[in-house]
Order: sequence, then structure tokens, then C-alpha cells
Amino acid sequence: MRIRNIFKSFLINLHRHKKSEPDVFIFSLPRAGSTLLAEVLNTDPHSKMASESLAMNKDNTHVLRKYFEKGFLGERYVDISDENFQGMIKYYADLSAGKTWNSYYWSDFFTPYHHLTTTRTIFKTHRVSYYFDDLMAHFKDDFGLYLLRNPVSHALSRLNKGWSTYLDLYAEALKIKDILPRKAELKIAQVKATGSDLEKYIVSWCLENYVFIRSYQEGRLASNIFAVFYEELVLNPENTIKDICLKVKMEYNENMLSIVDVPSSGIVHSTKETIDQIKAGNKNYLTDRWKESISIHTEKKVEDILTSFGISIYLE
Repeated sequence: MRIRNIFKSFLINLHRHKKSEPDVFIFSLPRAGSTLLAEVLNTDPHSKMASESLAMNKDNTHVLRKYFEKGFLGERYVDISDENFQGMIKYYADLSAGKTWNSYYWSDFFTPYHHLTTTRTIFKTHRVSYYFDDLMAHFKDDFGLYLLRNPVSHALSRLNKGWSTYLDLYAEALKIKDILPRKAELKIAQVKATGSDLEKYIVSWCLENYVFIRSYQEGRLASNIFAVFYEELVLNPENTIKDICLKVKMEYNENMLSIVDVPSSGIVHSTKETIDQIKAGNKNYLTDRWKESISIHTEKKVEDILTSFGISIYLE
């Protein structure tokens, strides 16, 4: 551990970062494809990666405790105090300015694509998606990309991993409760009482993404926030990536397209079959395999849940 930290310090001393281009924040839930999107953008030679900056690992703790009160750190950040939110703002600002670092900060930095001098930061994060609009309202000159993946595909992935649904946490979240339709409240209660595990993960997906999806469907997103769909990134990568680059003021390069065709560094969470399908170029496997895992009856239940929330983007 000591040798690794010395090596990190050596790399930090070599690297020079001076922000002169807009940063990019990637907001998503785990298993939505954020690693792929981040790796695509991280081929930009002038960018540096800040991956999961609020992750609670040993190397991160001594940095994070300078910004947040004891006991604050967790898996998700919902309805936090103003003091901790301001700490979050300062932490991201300091990362952007090169004034601090985190243990994941350099994991994707030194590749054949990068320069030793960088001018923008790509923030990849799951834990603060609830605050996507609040953060981007502060970082007005930067850009936010909110990544969505088909709810069934996403739910099955999390279900197979046995990860938490966070259903109760988000059902009580103030920003969500204030705007949640009555039909959604009734559906949440029904699914919590008698629903299957898959239904609970679908409801959790709806809750965790609700503020963003509602704003997106109503055309109320701030001008520096954009939706990205995993399926479009995988099936139509060139046009999708070029569109993203245009929106975030990043120069497109051919390396970006090549990243989509190889397993990502986050492949630790994927099966051997998934890895083999990616290598074989079977992109539809990544986007449509969920259809083989559920019955028509279950699919109808999923549609009912989405409808109760007023979510139409995956029903069209």
C-alpha cells in the first residue's frame, strides 16, 4: 500500500492540470453503462477521470473527511444537510481545479490517449444522481450527462447481483414525494406488500430516476443537462457519441468508437457470456437479452408500474 501511494504521488507530481474546458458529470445508477460512457469520453487526450469520487474506500477516507462531517459517507446521498451539500460542491470544485484527489482519480488516466497536461475532468458518479439538477445549477459552465438504461434490463442486472433496491430510501425522499403521482404512491405500496423481487427493482428504478425522467419528458431540463440512453450508445455508437461530444464541447476522435466494441474495465461485474458476446460484436445481446428472461405477464406488470409513474420513454 505504501509503495502504491508513493507511486501515485509521483504521478501526481508529473501531471499538470489547469481547467480551461467544461467538465462533464456522468450521473447514473450502477449497472446502467456509465463505465462504458466514461471510458468513451476518457479517450479525449485533454481529459482526466474522477471515477466514483465519493467511494468509501481506505485511500479515500483521509481526503473525504476534510470535506464532510463524520458519519456522512454512504452508498447514496438523499436529503443531505446544507453543510454536507456545500462540502460536496467544494470537493468537486477542488477536484476540478486539481487541488485534491481521490483513490480512483488516476485509475484511468495514464493510457495511450492522454497528455500529461489536462484541461477538463470527467466525473463518473452513482451516489449523487439525486442531486443532478442541484449540482449542475451550481456548475453552470459545465455539463451533465444523465445515463438511462432499459428498466427491465437494469433491474435484472441488479437483481442477479443481489444489490439493494433502495426502494424505501427513495420513496421517502423529499424531492420525489413532493411531485409523485397518487397512482405511483398506490403502486409502491402494492409492490412493497405483494410484488415480486423484480417488481421491487423496477419500482426502485422509477423512484431513483424519477426527478430526471419527469423533467426530461416535460422538456424542463436545464440547458447544460442532457439525456443519454445506453441502448443508443451501444446500437448507434458513432452518431450518439458525436452528438454527445457536440453537446459537451469535446472534440470527437476515432478512439471513442473503438471503445464500444471491447469489454470495459468495469467488466468485473459481468458474466463470461456477456464478455464473449461483446467480443463477438453481438450488440443486440446487450440491449435485448432481457426479453428472454421475463414472460408476457411480467412485462405487462412492468408496463403498469411505469404507467403509474407517468414514465413513457420506455413504453413508446
